[in-house]
Amino acid sequence: MKNIIICFSFCFLLVACGEDEKPKESIIGTWELVGIYNPWIGETSDSDVDRFFQTYQFMSNGTFKKTRIYEEDGLKEASGTFTVEDVPAYSSSDAKLYVILIFTDGDNIFNNCGQPNEEQLTLRFNNQLNNFSATPCDGPGYIFEKK
Repeated sequence: MKNIIICFSFCFLLVACGEDEKPKESIIGTWELVGIYNPWIGETSDSDVDRFFQTYQFMSNGTFKKTRIYEEDGLKEASGTFTVEDVPAYSSSDAKLYVILIFTDGDNIFNNCGQPNEEQLTLRFNNQLNNFSATPCDGPGYIFEKK
């Protein structure tokens, strides 16, 4: 009986330790814009997604590439590094984790409110990635889903 308990405890520890890698792994891949949030009216729409199309591509080495295609401006790209932060346990939001982007190269296409070369994204439990970095200064919010 003692051996069974020790074996079960060891297996539990392996599973629990293995979950440390999953948050970063859940962000890896390509995310496409599916909705734009308008803070002035408090609504999300997909009607302008084609006009303001964006993607994020997150690589396992901690780098990312952002692509933006505006009808007027054409294709713009930027890249940099990202880190993943856990959401505090006491938080009552539907946030799963935070993704902090630091832009180091490319076009000036970051979306924020006064933080040059930086964006903070939120991965939600509904598996949508949100960039609401500019909404505090009445800018749009962007909603992405993994491809």
